Amino acid sequence: MTKNFRENRYLNESGSKTGNWYLNRFEYFQFHEYPKYKKHKIIALLFGLFLFYLSIKVLSVSFVGALPVFYLCYINLLTFNLLRTKICRYKGYFLYPSKFVNFFRSIAVEVDLNDFDSVATVSKK
Repeated sequence: MTKNFRENRYLNESGSKTGNWYLNRFEYFQFHEYPKYKKHKIIALLFGLFLFYLSIKVLSVSFVGALPVFYLCYINLLTFNLLRTKICRYKGYFLYPSKFVNFFRSIAVEVDLNDFDSVATVSKK
């Protein structure tokens, strides 16, 4: 996902190759930064990289022992990516804690669903 999510130049396009309405407003939402945003982003990246390194070391000893470490690494790196892009799915992600998605939803950017693009996207389905 690129940084040009919902840019003004794509407002009149719905489903084209240049407009990114396959990431439409009914599946994804943007959220605002919050006071500890930068701190959480850095912690998620560093802890995710550390857990990835640790999981490689544990994997050489035991595959079953490495699974929980891989899961924690997945959560941290996905959280970093969500905080970097500030775009999240309404339905959440595979094995991702719903509390995190609910927190992001609580600080979501308000969007008018009755504008031209949303109506055009709904009418194509």
